[in-house]
Amino acid sequence: MKRLPFKLPPHRAAPATHADFDTGHTTLGQEVERRSPDDDDLSGLKLLREGKDAFAARVLLARSAEVTLDVQYYIWHDDLSGSLMLDELEAAADRGVRVRLIVDDVGTARLDDRLACLATHANIEVRIYNPCAIRWPKSVNYLFAFRRLNRRMHAKSFTVDSQATILGGRNIGDEYFAARTKGLFADLDVLAVGAIVPDVSKAFDGYWNGPDVRPVGDIVRHPKPSRVQKVKAAAANLAGSERAERYREAVQSRKLFGELIDGTVTMTWACVKLVNHDYIHSGSRTGPIDLRALMPACLDLPERQLDVISGYFVPTAQGTHELATLGQGGVAIRVLTNSFAATDVGFVHTGYAPRRRALLRGGVRLFEMPAPDDKPKTARKFVRTRSARARSFRADGRSLHAKAIVVDGRQVYIGSANFDPRSVRLNTEMGFLIESPPLAKAMTHSFDQDIEGNVYRLSLTESGMTCWFDDRDDDTECETTEPGTSIISRVIVAALSKLPLESYL
Repeated sequence: MKRLPFKLPPHRAAPATHADFDTGHTTLGQEVERRSPDDDDLSGLKLLREGKDAFAARVLLARSAEVTLDVQYYIWHDDLSGSLMLDELEAAADRGVRVRLIVDDVGTARLDDRLACLATHANIEVRIYNPCAIRWPKSVNYLFAFRRLNRRMHAKSFTVDSQATILGGRNIGDEYFAARTKGLFADLDVLAVGAIVPDVSKAFDGYWNGPDVRPVGDIVRHPKPSRVQKVKAAAANLAGSERAERYREAVQSRKLFGELIDGTVTMTWACVKLVNHDYIHSGSRTGPIDLRALMPACLDLPERQLDVISGYFVPTAQGTHELATLGQGGVAIRVLTNSFAATDVGFVHTGYAPRRRALLRGGVRLFEMPAPDDKPKTARKFVRTRSARARSFRADGRSLHAKAIVVDGRQVYIGSANFDPRSVRLNTEMGFLIESPPLAKAMTHSFDQDIEGNVYRLSLTESGMTCWFDDRDDDTECETTEPGTSIISRVIVAALSKLPLESYL
């Protein structure tokens, strides 16, 4: 009987494989051992704030791999940095490294051929998380399998020889690695070595051998030899282009690139726990989403200070009430998120905008990332297609994508989870909980720098209206009309905020 086009083929149990922890003999393992303190429970951490630094760290880690390279991402773009990174995985495999790659199917547009070709390499396995049956357009699949496809693998990790790993908010694409001049994401990753890395490797195994992944060969047709050669030629042409050479030179000129080469990177050593929200049983969690749920597991509720950095901030009714209560009780709370003008996902704004006034009344300080030119956005902002995003966010400049929380000057969370219901109930997420006053202090200082003269600062007028102060201006004035919006966009936000969509945001 012929299979319906929107049905996946029968699930074929792929062979289970696992991380190799006997890697102390590798060059990377010996270097980590040389630099590690006497306390075996500590992990070394290096924040990766700049896009080119984040790209450099991944490339140099891939080039140092001798045994294994385990990589998982939500989005992997078919662009310059995405292609160059796949080149690095293939080069590692050519050296005899076992490469395992998991990608979420929703975030890999136009990569079917490249991934299928990679999987023909004897040392590379590619698996797809929660795949779509109809390969193009993938959005059609939601008509037939919305409940399943609404759950996504948002966790991200890049682990080499079970000795070093990178976790954080970045996906793989030009906007994350500053490989273009406009439409960039302000993001944050952590390079980690030491005690925490085996935990990340074990978490990767959980995804790799889990029920939600399929080998790419079960989803995408095996490419003919002629197709493999054509795909490889296209990748080689892009890698040899003038644009690629300029980008490589810019990456290699970064200070961190030299420090990684020389082994002179300064790291903060701290106790770290892995927060791994790995598999969500749809419908297993019901009821209001409170602050405890929105705060990544293991983080303490704040007693003195709370800084939240989240590109997608949806505090929910219960979370808003609890944040306001903490603020009124004397906890200093600051939130940095996107303005409507800066966000690349207009729907998220419908879960944030209605909560602003209550948060401000509760003493929560709100800061919004502006779009550089503050162009009003139209209703097209709400259509999540590549072309619509290109017409709005990509044309304007910079958007916040980082996900970080600092509690009481001693705890730091950095990872993939946003401060929203989707991260609680629908997505898989992964991050680090770090116990480190020095790192917390550095993060607080970075927050101070990020908002200094760079943001909209929100407040309430005497009559209780929300107003925006543009701190980029020499003479700031209170604006009671939300900057970077049009009448149409404000009406749409107001209308959609009345619908029961919050749990999907």
